Amino acid sequence: MFEDAAQRPSGGRRLYAFVDESYQQDHYYIGCMVLDLDQYMDLCERFEDLGRHVAEKYGVDPDIEFHGHPMMQGRKEWQCLRGRVHESVSLYRQAMRHIQAVGARVIIEGVDVARLNARYRYPDPPYEITLRHALEKTNDLTERMGYDSCLVRADMISKHQDFREAIEGYTRVGTPGYKSQRLERIEQPIEWFDSAQERGIQAVDLVVYMYRRTTEVDPGENKRAQRAARTIMRELGPLYSARKWVP
Repeated sequence: MFEDAAQRPSGGRRLYAFVDESYQQDHYYIGCMVLDLDQYMDLCERFEDLGRHVAEKYGVDPDIEFHGHPMMQGRKEWQCLRGRVHESVSLYRQAMRHIQAVGARVIIEGVDVARLNARYRYPDPPYEITLRHALEKTNDLTERMGYDSCLVRADMISKHQDFREAIEGYTRVGTPGYKSQRLERIEQPIEWFDSAQERGIQAVDLVVYMYRRTTEVDPGENKRAQRAARTIMRELGPLYSARKWVP
């Protein structure tokens, strides 16, 4: 949890954004959840309460990480939900209602990886492309809401240092493309953080994982599972922005 106030050290109003990804072979998505400090604190309290509820009911650690895929599959720390599909869906819906209740603004950016690789001989990594697009939207949102900056905390990935350097470059010289912009309101450097220690990242993981599942529907998936996924997403309500780039 952030320990600072809503003010930057140099003064000015700050937003907070949390980033995580969800992907399969041909499709890659990044979710970015934007909150002010009060909304973030409210979200953390709600997820802590939900963790305590899960601990009391299933005997797991109250600090359990909310992670979309293990929750729905009953794997890893969520083995307590194996075979309990109805309970998994109910818990997931409850978490999504908490995200909606605090007023989080959610940005989703995707890319068709198969088309990307077919069109470009040396394409940028899908992670960098979707993160760049998400930060452009976040930069615009920060300005539109009248905030001076946005601190970004993303789920830890390999080679994060390479991506950090790329994003810092976009702040100085602008993003590539015909709608280039400088990410002037995105605080540098971006923080890459262990999602197990950050409820904000856990929340956006739940969103982007379920969004991908409802958008890239596997024809072989059980119809009941497809309906459950759509039911979960409806709890969140409208997203601030959702787009998939098809090169």
